[in-house]
Amino acid sequence: MNYKELLEYMGIESPQEFTYFEMIADIIESEEDIALEAIYQVFRDADKSVISQLLDDYFEEITNALPDDSNSIFSLLDQIKMFLMGLIDSAETDSDYRRFADEFDRFRNWYTYDSQVEILQYDESDNYSDLQSLRDAITTSRIDKLSGKIHRYDFNKALDYEISSYAISLNSLLAAEDYGE
Repeated sequence: MNYKELLEYMGIESPQEFTYFEMIADIIESEEDIALEAIYQVFRDADKSVISQLLDDYFEEITNALPDDSNSIFSLLDQIKMFLMGLIDSAETDSDYRRFADEFDRFRNWYTYDSQVEILQYDESDNYSDLQSLRDAITTSRIDKLSGKIHRYDFNKALDYEISSYAISLNSLLAAEDYGE
């Protein structure tokens, strides 16, 4: 998906209209191959404080959907959130926006495709194991909460995400503290 197609996909005419939670979720969770250049152009021209807030909201949403006993993946997702927010909050140059786009795309690919969560179900009629991406495992966890089904989640294989350098802006830390995070 190129830049023009990405804007159409999100239903906007320019990155300045990138203001809704669904837009960040659509990019992260898309099954479509999105060109890195398209991601860069959208984020370069959108309001970086809005992007930061949307990232915060998105990560809050997905971590709230995690099963109660998933401290390791919760911690990793929180670190990724702070890293991405730090990158966008401190972005000033073209190079900064490119780095943010690179890291955002790396997260998107890991979250949607590369991560592996083992999902186990044990009940009287069914005993199975399935590997899903973290995105799909979180969706399954949401369904579990609604349906009452019992799954166990093993996030160990999904913990292989490496944060290259931990760059969090002071504003991000203060904002997280203000929100009680």
